[in-house]
Amino acid sequence: MKRTLFTMVVLIVLLFQTVGIAHFNVNAYSEPGVKVAVSISAMATVVAPILLPEDNLTVLLPPNVEPHSFTLDPVTLERALQADIIVTSGHIGWETQLERLAVEGGKIVFNPLEKLYDNLTLLDVPGGGKNLHGYWLYPENVIAIAKGFTEIVSKYRPSAAKEYEANLRRYVSDIEGLKEFALEYSKTNGLLDKNVLIGFYEEQYVAQSFGLKVTEVLAGSEENLEISPQRLETIRSELVEGRIQYIVVSDVAAELPIYNYVEKLSSETGASIILVRVLDLPNVYDFRELFAYNVGRIGGMKSSNRTSNFQGSNVFLEAFIISLILNLILMYLLYRRVRR
Repeated sequence: MKRTLFTMVVLIVLLFQTVGIAHFNVNAYSEPGVKVAVSISAMATVVAPILLPEDNLTVLLPPNVEPHSFTLDPVTLERALQADIIVTSGHIGWETQLERLAVEGGKIVFNPLEKLYDNLTLLDVPGGGKNLHGYWLYPENVIAIAKGFTEIVSKYRPSAAKEYEANLRRYVSDIEGLKEFALEYSKTNGLLDKNVLIGFYEEQYVAQSFGLKVTEVLAGSEENLEISPQRLETIRSELVEGRIQYIVVSDVAAELPIYNYVEKLSSETGASIILVRVLDLPNVYDFRELFAYNVGRIGGMKSSNRTSNFQGSNVFLEAFIISLILNLILMYLLYRRVRR
């Protein structure tokens, strides 16, 4: 009985830590916060959990605009130059111009591909080459970027360095736990090391996080949406023969014509479609939430063995549900840690 009571008390204390209740430096809190601008919302999902309540975060890319087709304009540049720190993904054309002008304006620029290249895990694309699309969706890379960003923001605002570092420790601990949970889940449900087909390159990082092996890419980039009949027949044969077990596609692919090819392959071969999310949840800038969302997506696929679409879904309701799922996962991990 005493052991059970002690366990419950420890869990309650750890839960408060998990959901982000922290004691902040009073002097730091009374100071103006740091202004951070990110080129695309995906980078906000990575760095936002490090920031404090008084800090300000701005996403430069306008809503519903495809990043690769965007051109840096004076209004967006002015918004960027109002920030203290600018974070880019490092692989989109207009970001190069933004970085140059920001440096000329005396701003701090953090480009993970440039600053942390040797510390990032860049996966090899089937057919050759490094995959720079969606590298921020891989837990190991999120941790590396978060550490690099924490160092920068702590140097800029040293009075709040302890608070930023505390957020980083909690963030890293949660991500490590989610990584462990995802691989354990995949192993338990027979998904670990299964060969999969993906639609776009960024989906490789999500699939790899769950222990899935990407052996084929249907289109690669969003600019390449035409697939030859010969290519489709090759992939169809691999699915029929069981050399590829699942098809993994993202919310981006589900809204484009490529999804017609995916549905056709699935119906002809019986291969299940795993729908994952690579875009951030609206106004929920937290990688942990996005990762938990994909845990739910993969779990839903496995339990029902049916395909489901993002169209018509209430993303805000899903975000709320996923937030609950995330905290349940973290509570489970904390309970197991205490039991050990």
